[in-house]
Amino acid sequence: MSIGEIGSYFDERAANWNEQAEPAGPKHLMVAQLAGVHKGSRVLDVGCGTGIMERAYLELEAASIIALDLSEEMLARARTDFADVDPERLRFECRDILDFTSDEPFDVVVIYNAYPHILDKKALVKATASLLVPGGRFLVAHGMSRTTLNAHHANVPADITSDLLPAQEAALDWQNAFDIDMIADTPFTYFFGGSKR
Repeated sequence: MSIGEIGSYFDERAANWNEQAEPAGPKHLMVAQLAGVHKGSRVLDVGCGTGIMERAYLELEAASIIALDLSEEMLARARTDFADVDPERLRFECRDILDFTSDEPFDVVVIYNAYPHILDKKALVKATASLLVPGGRFLVAHGMSRTTLNAHHANVPADITSDLLPAQEAALDWQNAFDIDMIADTPFTYFFGGSKR
């Protein structure tokens, strides 16, 4: 069962999502590399949708990937697309990161194309920090510029999304728990990330 209004919103869009979304490719591999994913990494993918980032994590030989989303319909598509991957290595869960716990911490947490839909940023920072190993990395990234994304979301209800702030400003929420060591906010890309203290 999907979670809340945001899950329901994306359930309604899941059937056609892959047809209108950018296909997985070199950009996603670059994002995974920026995040610090490497051979043996334990990765938490937050807001995974239909699994746009998963091939990149697999290509970089992540040991295990847990991919979370609020939409069961999005996850159903992802599970179909990755049916050939061992579920011990790649698992899709309909869970909210704000309520998610794990017996084993992660090396990397990636939030790709999902940050505006996580409305409580302070709770997100706290949850992310609690799920990472000391020195573990997080990355917030988008496949389009902040201006383009905010225009794209202009007609999306306020209880589904929030404006993407300038990366330098958005990263301030993270600086008490993380050393921020990368920021980009250009006409072509948007990301910020760092390592847990």
